Amino acid sequence: MGGAEALRAPGGAEALRAPGVEMPCMNERQAPLILIVDDDATIRLMLSHILLQVGLRSACAADGAEGVAQALALRPDLFLLDVDLPDTDGFSLCRQLQSHAAIAYAPVLFISANEHVSFKVRGFEAGGVDYITKPFSALEVVARVRTHLRLKDAYDTLARLQGEKIERLGATQQMIMPVPSSLPDARFAASLKQAHGAGGDFYDVIPVADGLVDYVVADGSGHDLETAFWTMAMKALLHEYASPLNTPADILRGINRTLCQILPEGFYFTVVYARLNRHSGTLMITSGGHPPAICLQEGQPCDILRQTGDLVGIFPDAGYDTVQRVLHRHDRFFLYTDGLVEAEGCREAGITALAGLCEQQRELALSAQVDAITADILARTDVADDVVLLGVEV
Repeated sequence: MGGAEALRAPGGAEALRAPGVEMPCMNERQAPLILIVDDDATIRLMLSHILLQVGLRSACAADGAEGVAQALALRPDLFLLDVDLPDTDGFSLCRQLQSHAAIAYAPVLFISANEHVSFKVRGFEAGGVDYITKPFSALEVVARVRTHLRLKDAYDTLARLQGEKIERLGATQQMIMPVPSSLPDARFAASLKQAHGAGGDFYDVIPVADGLVDYVVADGSGHDLETAFWTMAMKALLHEYASPLNTPADILRGINRTLCQILPEGFYFTVVYARLNRHSGTLMITSGGHPPAICLQEGQPCDILRQTGDLVGIFPDAGYDTVQRVLHRHDRFFLYTDGLVEAEGCREAGITALAGLCEQQRELALSAQVDAITADILARTDVADDVVLLGVEV
């Protein structure tokens, strides 16, 4: 059909100025770009004018080959494709455009004089999102274009947010759980098994001075997203207070004072905080209601370093016990969460069994020992809690 007839007079370009049709405000954001592919020069001119009236940019191509070239060069936000083109049909062109990753997600709207349902179905099967028949109304074209631009913008925003979320989760995971290769001088190995999607068990390794490294294992009272949030808060506080000027007991007292003011009622942490001076071999361990550390020294039986200490985040005047040992080259100690020792219901028996495994497998390399101990316990018991085992070698 001729170009002049394709635009119905009652809904022509002048109708775009009718009351109720919003004209976009000028802003710094560049207007969306629509690529029009039609072999009729009059249709191209009319569609460009319609889009221009509502603040949308447009570019034009007269056939499929030119359309692909323009699309790859300009990366438009939306396509208006004629079904009948000199060198191809709009359906084939749509598939060709969507085969290019850079423009694959730009919505395609077909424009055709053929109103047959089978043609419309072919358009949707080819990947189009809408089908406009000629003669078209300017208001209809604008409404459909705007609708699909809004949908595209919503999908783009969702994809961006999801991408940012994944990046944040990746960064958070790396920040909360340092890997041995990132801190080779700290000489540690860790095993983390999460029973839930989000939980409160975590470990951290913090170099605080030359040869002075802090090792922390903590367990928050919960296994949900809120717990994960407070775990992040705990992580931030650890790095805020960790300093050679503060002893492990000083650090737990400072963190406790802060958490007592912000944690929801009934929420708390258990924490075991170890500081190893690699120059002198001095090990200081402070416990906040946490299972005891296990020390494995060459030529000596495995030692369970039992301590007392209050939970972190409940009592403003909490007290924390500290034990000290002098370790030598190749000595090891282990910090863990209660999920590793409470699976069978008896905590003391679980601690004793864990110490026995540390003793039995002392000839293994540290990373292999940590993995073997965790695998052995998980294989023998039904562990429904998160599990952390952190091993350190002097």
